[in-house]
Amino acid sequence: MRVMLITDIPDAPDAIMAHARGPNGAAHEIVTLAAPNAPLTDTARETLPDVIVVCVAKPDEYSFADLQALSETTPLPIMFLADDDRPEIMSQASSAGVNVYLPVDAGMKAFPTLAEWTRAQFLTVRELKKRLKEKEDKLADRITIERAKGIVMKMKGLEEDSAYHEIRKLAMKRSQPMRVVAEQIIDTEHLVLCKA
Repeated sequence: MRVMLITDIPDAPDAIMAHARGPNGAAHEIVTLAAPNAPLTDTARETLPDVIVVCVAKPDEYSFADLQALSETTPLPIMFLADDDRPEIMSQASSAGVNVYLPVDAGMKAFPTLAEWTRAQFLTVRELKKRLKEKEDKLADRITIERAKGIVMKMKGLEEDSAYHEIRKLAMKRSQPMRVVAEQIIDTEHLVLCKA
């Protein structure tokens, strides 16, 4: 597994490499070593690590904004090792996209297994977010189409099924998705009736 290590602890790379061999014999490799204040996004894009490990002496002085920006632009599994169990620090880490937050010693001793688990958790959560987004998009499509259907029913005096088929027919004729045509119908009603 390719590891991007962000640390201000001088012996952290050696400690991780001492525990770098996984249970299946696979070795973990530190492909990037960065200081906590280094720009992360470009470095992560260039090196494409499998997991990011942040190991800092004073997490209350760490800027979680960099991790947040990285999570938004280049989402990657993040393991945070720090000897600080304050809930506010853990909350900042979680909001910044950290998948696992552990004490340094525990994280180092079980590093290979925890790195694999962090990556597996990240992939599971990413898939769940993708499914949720798809469901939200479908619901938004349906709501928009229902609104447009109501407009067509009112303006043309049609039944619900007939209004739906009118929108569908128009979408096929224009080679556009039904949601786009429905949005156009709603926009046209707003324009014609001068609605805000």
